[in-house]
Amino acid sequence: MERKKLPVGVSDFKKLIRENYYYVDKTGFIEEILEKRAEVTLICRPRRFGKTLNMSTLKYFLTRENASENIELFRGLNIEKSKYIAEAGKYPVIFLTLKGLDGDNYPEFLRKFKRLLSKLFKEHKHLKEFLDEDDLMNFEKIISRKDDGDYDIALQFLSELYEEYVGIKPVLLIDEYDSPMIVAHEKGYYEETKDLMGSFYGSALKDAPISFAVVTGILRVAKESIFSSLNNLKVSTLLTNNYNHFGMTESEVEEILKYYNLETTMESAKSWYNGYTFGDEKVYNPWSILNHCENGELISYWVNTSANTLIMKLLKEADEDIKDTFYELLNGGSARTILDDNMIFGEKYSDSTILYLMFSAGYLTIDRPGEEEDQYYLRIPNLEVKKYFRKTFISILTPKSKDSFSKLKEALVIGKIRGNDSVEEKINGFFMASMSYLDGARQEKFYHNLILGMMIGLDDKFYIHSNREEGLGRYDLALEPRDKSGFGYIFEFKVATSSSESDFHIAGEEALAQIDKKIYETGLRERGIEKIIKIGMVFSGKELKFYTK
Repeated sequence: MERKKLPVGVSDFKKLIRENYYYVDKTGFIEEILEKRAEVTLICRPRRFGKTLNMSTLKYFLTRENASENIELFRGLNIEKSKYIAEAGKYPVIFLTLKGLDGDNYPEFLRKFKRLLSKLFKEHKHLKEFLDEDDLMNFEKIISRKDDGDYDIALQFLSELYEEYVGIKPVLLIDEYDSPMIVAHEKGYYEETKDLMGSFYGSALKDAPISFAVVTGILRVAKESIFSSLNNLKVSTLLTNNYNHFGMTESEVEEILKYYNLETTMESAKSWYNGYTFGDEKVYNPWSILNHCENGELISYWVNTSANTLIMKLLKEADEDIKDTFYELLNGGSARTILDDNMIFGEKYSDSTILYLMFSAGYLTIDRPGEEEDQYYLRIPNLEVKKYFRKTFISILTPKSKDSFSKLKEALVIGKIRGNDSVEEKINGFFMASMSYLDGARQEKFYHNLILGMMIGLDDKFYIHSNREEGLGRYDLALEPRDKSGFGYIFEFKVATSSSESDFHIAGEEALAQIDKKIYETGLRERGIEKIIKIGMVFSGKELKFYTK
């Protein structure tokens, strides 16, 4: 049997159906939009979870253009059984996706923005034959990208033309509305972009004659001119239990894996690509599932597709508290935070704002509700995201040396504790890079999390155990080699009372004595590890010293 093609990177519904790509039926999205029929619906979901495809599906269903041809695309799909099938082909549709609209500076962004609107107006050039002289001139200015074109009210203008000359208010579909703001914030021209896009969206969604509008993005942008004056806005975020037609459900994943003879990977696919909570539903990352079906490998596919440049920037600038949280998440823990369903650009970012951004972008998911209103415990959803964050963490710690981490791994495998390219040298290098901007005394927990974060990327060679009960107590950190003939490590952390050599030495000897007295090596030896290196790590401010036996 010849199987259908996999729609990796295909977000145009007509192409997907006509060219016989595999399609997971999400036409329930159309039914819910028409049933609720809010004046303006804003739907916030991570990128690559099917927003553009769903919006394209909605466009082909509603548009008057080629209506009889388009209705054939929906034969056999769920929407055909709905009473809302009667709505097919009834509206002019203005569809605009801002995915990929970027620029290194504002003039470059503006040039691309004009080009995007020129293309949009060309798609509606059939209106030209009805326009009077003034409207035709303004229409042509946007198509020709003239400097005096009314780009800030372009969607309002196009909607008004449909109402005046066709007699029907159009449906407005705006996909990835926040993409320009995220890029502008990263590149440093956010204020100019905010003013332009605020007028662009505000005029279209508040003042334009439209039947209704659907807007998608990652974030709900708050306290901005973009949506500040809208009182007709219905918002659906990851916390709301509606419009759950994004991502793949368990049964949909089982079906596609079976179709491509990959059902044996179901459990592994769950640990790699599942774990997201949209409202009350657990969903898989569809981009990763499609790529997995295409090549059969369980590897990372989705990373580098969301707002990760901004996340990287925020993590690099974050204080030690959020870094502590980051280390805890990488170690399988959770972070408690208040999820404020808004993103405020241009202000100093609190820890909760950073966690909200990571949650909205799909890098964190809800583990469980917290004890207070709007409070949640967040965790990393799956292996795919964990591996991305592990690499991110390493790049933050080692900005000047790409191979330092691999050399640390090599040194640990061969048991080279001191000297050139040794464990001591590499960890000290990471430590100094991480501490260069920090001042003042630190608690042991801070140093513990810092070193633990450095070790997260070693799990292909070692099992990493933190704060584990062994022998007569609880050690700070242990590395258990996956190859039982290799070197195992037990680390005990101490903070010296001062930076004097004698205080360092006293703390180092105390750390090593504690390892022996508490018999921390018991568990490793019981599991067949014979070569065990004991290390006392002593900290004081920005200094770190090693003590071994």
